[in-house]
Amino acid sequence: MTKARSPWSVLFLLLVAVVSAPTRVLARNQPDAAPSPADPVPGTSSVAALVKQGNEARRAGQMRVAIASFRKARDLAPHTYEIRILLADTLRRAGQWDRSLPEYEAARRIDPSRPEGYSGTALISRLRYDYDGAAAVLLEGLGKVAPGSRPDLLLVLAESRRRQSRLPDAQRLFEEILKARPQEAPARAGLARVAEDRGDLAGAIRAWDAYLEIKTEDEAAELRRQELRELRASIEALRETAGRAASAGVLAELGRLQSVAGDAKGAVESYRRALRVDAEHVEARRGLALALLDTGPEGVTEAAREFRRLLKRVPGDGVALYNLVALAAAAGDASAEESAWGALVAARPDDLFALRGDLAFLERQGPEALARALDRGPAGGREAAAPALLRRRALLLATAGRFPEATDALYRLLVPDPTDPWSLEIANEILFMDPPILRALADRLSRDLAPGTEAMGPSAGPSAPGAAARQVLRARLTWWAGRGEEALVILRQAVAAHPDAAVARSALGEAYQEIAHAQDLALVELERAAEIDPSRPAAGVDLALALLRAGRSKQAAAAARRCLERSPDLAPAQSVLGAALADQGDFEGAASAYAAALSADPADNFGLARGQLPVALAALGRNVEARRALRGPLPPLPEMLYREAWAFARDSCRDRGFNGQDWLAWRTRYRRKLGTEDDAYRAITEMLASLGDPYTRLRDPEETASLFLARRGASVLTDPLGRVSPPSKTVITGDLPGGLGYIRLSNFTDPNVVAELRAALETMRQKEGIVLDLRGNSGGLTRSADEIGNLLVGPGRDAGVDDSAAGPITQVTGGEGALTDSPLTVLVDGQTGSAAERLARTLSSTGRGSLAGDPTFGKGRAQVSRVLPGGTTVLVSISEMLGPDGRPIQGNGLQPARRARVPPVSAAAEPSPGAKPAPPPPAAGSSPAPPPAANPSPAPPPR
Repeated sequence: MTKARSPWSVLFLLLVAVVSAPTRVLARNQPDAAPSPADPVPGTSSVAALVKQGNEARRAGQMRVAIASFRKARDLAPHTYEIRILLADTLRRAGQWDRSLPEYEAARRIDPSRPEGYSGTALISRLRYDYDGAAAVLLEGLGKVAPGSRPDLLLVLAESRRRQSRLPDAQRLFEEILKARPQEAPARAGLARVAEDRGDLAGAIRAWDAYLEIKTEDEAAELRRQELRELRASIEALRETAGRAASAGVLAELGRLQSVAGDAKGAVESYRRALRVDAEHVEARRGLALALLDTGPEGVTEAAREFRRLLKRVPGDGVALYNLVALAAAAGDASAEESAWGALVAARPDDLFALRGDLAFLERQGPEALARALDRGPAGGREAAAPALLRRRALLLATAGRFPEATDALYRLLVPDPTDPWSLEIANEILFMDPPILRALADRLSRDLAPGTEAMGPSAGPSAPGAAARQVLRARLTWWAGRGEEALVILRQAVAAHPDAAVARSALGEAYQEIAHAQDLALVELERAAEIDPSRPAAGVDLALALLRAGRSKQAAAAARRCLERSPDLAPAQSVLGAALADQGDFEGAASAYAAALSADPADNFGLARGQLPVALAALGRNVEARRALRGPLPPLPEMLYREAWAFARDSCRDRGFNGQDWLAWRTRYRRKLGTEDDAYRAITEMLASLGDPYTRLRDPEETASLFLARRGASVLTDPLGRVSPPSKTVITGDLPGGLGYIRLSNFTDPNVVAELRAALETMRQKEGIVLDLRGNSGGLTRSADEIGNLLVGPGRDAGVDDSAAGPITQVTGGEGALTDSPLTVLVDGQTGSAAERLARTLSSTGRGSLAGDPTFGKGRAQVSRVLPGGTTVLVSISEMLGPDGRPIQGNGLQPARRARVPPVSAAAEPSPGAKPAPPPPAAGSSPAPPPAANPSPAPPPR
């Protein structure tokens, strides 16, 4: 059975949220050090040769070859500590955690006095959110390693404590390290981060000052310090303004910036002053309640009081309602939590996240609670037919195992509008619980479609009221049954019989996109649907999404704005407007639109604004604020974190067999077992690992910040393996002999990458040719790669094939036209991966450019992302790129036709072809908080 998805979720997954991971494969807690040769067994030249071969393979990005070489070396010299560590480290970086652990254990047995076996094991425990397990192995190691190695383990332990928010412990450990090693830069960086986490701006800046006295040329650390200085200056400026004219607006903004800085107590005071000026100031009241929560347990009671005051002013405020649920849950008051969930669902009936949360609570309480909820709901009449009530009732009945009644409720939900995206989401969940319901729905519809039935009336014909919707439902059920082509025929017939039925036009447009992959035909139908019934919000959002997917961002923005004229608080329309404006480089407008979307729907049911608002803020240079925005105002309820991750994997996973397991069984595996955030993250990590794909995983907020939210420098930094580090300058341009232009594109994670590349191409329109250098580019957002492909190729060209759960799908370029037709040469190497390989494939498949250099990394799987409350991101592999030869890029890479002879240009100030790349930063070994020169946050993993 084809999974039942709403059209919004399909378009969103395919258009905006698809990401390709960088090739910095899973090295999330330390940068790649240059692999040092192991000390071979004397006289064993074959071992030395294998180690050398493995090291060379690692430098070339060929991790499978490296692992195979190190394994052979291990088998020949099983008691050589260095070989065990090399193999374990490489396996860990490749995401093969379970295979790396025995190698670390063997290394500890061979030489328990050396630190790497302990630190490597602890890093894996930390990746699994098992901080106590990490601490246990580190404490064991501290009792066994040589005194000179203790600081190496203390670094990992200190960083683990910081990530647990045990800031006093982390500070004490970092200070202990500095007593032994006063020039230990990672410890200085750790203290700076502890100060940041405490909200001590001045202390953080002083700590970065001390770090930069040791690492004087660390551009990434300088940039982070500059971000903090700018935030401090903004706060001071607002304090001065408030001193002259203490308006509520100024004081509320001061409180907001203090919250961004982490100064909860300062924010509380500013918000209180704002409310003394204007007691009805909504933002100040909400900000005060959130800041009180951030002060710790002592602020909880007053925070709850402020949230209740806010609800008197704004009865449906989602932030207040969700936080009251969290406070009741934290207090262990089941009665109060039940009331809080009931109030939330009643106030926000279209909030599916709230509906699922209420359901999870009722399940946790037992069958009696489910039965009570069903008895309380209206069973008949006009009120009971409201879509929101039908969604809740259908889902409650299915969860209670009352499937015949659930079928009836679902049928009554779908018949009036089988294109409503929220109703389709609920249908998806119910059909996953009990697939035979699909057959029951089809049988009932067949009976109702028979002439003379009560549903159709005695004189029913093709123009009878509701006939178009029933035909669309018939097509929908046929599509879900796996007969897409037949569904497409039914929808064409429905439009022919009901040309003025907006629901039929919308459904046909959706089918043209997802079944026929005919974008132009889809746009015609979606435009007509919006014209027929402009009051129907879904039609406007559908059209805007489709235009955005086609690379027509200006038209998409116009369509979203038309939708918002009628429904100003429609969060999906605000989200699509934000995406369209971001595509045009208007990040100020994008940030405003995303913020409006989250104001209307803090749960972000559309699944876009929570992840993209931080990116837009980072593009504006508001990097500290971006990191704060990633966390968001909604509390990370453990049960809901797990359920959301489970549902996202259910809907997105390319492997519809879920690695041969019953995915439904995972839904309730941890019921009543998740007491904390870390409990939830450990459970999610185990659940996602069961899918057998190292790229399907969690990404913590610090990794996301390192990849997407860091400020970019003025130079290109590379690590010892030749990969460009995240803070590097994104676009480097220069001239080459023979009238050629040179563009080095270092990443696809910078939100400004498309705008910068567009500007570079504008200056090279008259060049005889262009060399596009993708060497060392480990990837980023697929969306950015596709947009750049549109700028170089133009619309309507086959750009390669992606293999998805729906089968092979040919990708077609879009946009408004190519900016240049100059011949292109694309330089690649063994560290060119992911989205960079995607762009290279587009240029090669369309014949627009030729590849030169070394075989690429071979990271062909693409992931979709969902940011959870609290800022942790779920990543799920949704598709796999095929190369021009039809082979998967995963594990194989792209094969250039010739070698490259142009050295990489490292900075705009060095445009000559002989320029040298920036020197690699020093390796941080097993340190938990590596020097920002290498990577200011843990090295980015696959996305």
